[in-house]
Amino acid sequence: MTQPPVLIAFPKGRLGDELVPRLAGTPLALDTAALKSRVLRIPTATPGVAALLLKGADLPRYVAAGVASLGIVGSDTLDEMDVDLLELADLGFGACRLSLCALAGVTLEQLRARPHLRLATKFPKATEAWLAREGLTAELVPLSSSAELAPLLGLADAIVDLVQTGGTLRAHGLVETAVLGRSSARLVAARGAYLSEPGRIRPLADLLLGALKDKA
Repeated sequence: MTQPPVLIAFPKGRLGDELVPRLAGTPLALDTAALKSRVLRIPTATPGVAALLLKGADLPRYVAAGVASLGIVGSDTLDEMDVDLLELADLGFGACRLSLCALAGVTLEQLRARPHLRLATKFPKATEAWLAREGLTAELVPLSSSAELAPLLGLADAIVDLVQTGGTLRAHGLVETAVLGRSSARLVAARGAYLSEPGRIRPLADLLLGALKDKA
């Protein structure tokens, strides 16, 4: 009986843009023609292994449910979600900072002094943890994108967002006032598949790690 293909969940967006070129020429290279289409299930150079292209916030759920046996996702996303996954490795790419950012000229001390601090973010758990460590309280304004506009338009006093190069911040007149944490790409596995099918899933995880290490 033919086994169903093993699925690996790959991220779309920033991490995916870094990941796909790293896999080129390896046993897990993604099919070029399929990548140019709109399909989200992409064959790899290894028969019986396919990639699912998923948004970061959805990816851990596909892996936790066992739909995909392995996945690559940013640690910032993992920190915001309550999912049962095995984290196998820090892949060492996609590094960025989770930072508190405000309009140029506004200092951290000034933000601390606000009687009603408002922070726009799509990272509420990390933000709340930082506020607790700092002994601060704030109203969190949930945003899924374009957080840089919030201080400019008066929606919030500052934002908590991922920063890689800082170019987007500078374009909107923002600066980092504090670094809350750091994020990078992680290899995760579905607990059930990894533990029940070690002869199939673990070698694939090793293959993926080897492919990425060769392109580091």
